Amino acid sequence: MRKKIIAVLAILMMLGGSGSWAWDGTESAKYQWGDKLTRGFLNVVSSPIEVPVQIYNTTSDKNLAIGWTLGLVQGLAQGFIRFSAGVIDIVTCPFDFPEAKKGPLIEPEFVWEKPGPKYV
Repeated sequence: MRKKIIAVLAILMMLGGSGSWAWDGTESAKYQWGDKLTRGFLNVVSSPIEVPVQIYNTTSDKNLAIGWTLGLVQGLAQGFIRFSAGVIDIVTCPFDFPEAKKGPLIEPEFVWEKPGPKYV
């Protein structure tokens, strides 16, 4: 059983990095089908993490009562959106949907990234 899990993880890692070596510097080649498949898989698996993340963020910004009410609702909604976007990415990874560059459907791309401006 353990060997099967390691084999599946190794295949997913190879698929995720399959297009990274072929990047020619243009924006259209930034994401490949393997990147889209990996992003979709990670978004499906990590979608439940949105609930505690939103509770924590709302509690930090407002207070504990609002964090556990509004943050909980926002977390459930954001988790559903992330799960749906992940399923769409998995199903459409070999196609140019929604656009040719195969970019992320939602921002931030992954749960653990903080939204907002990215400074270089």
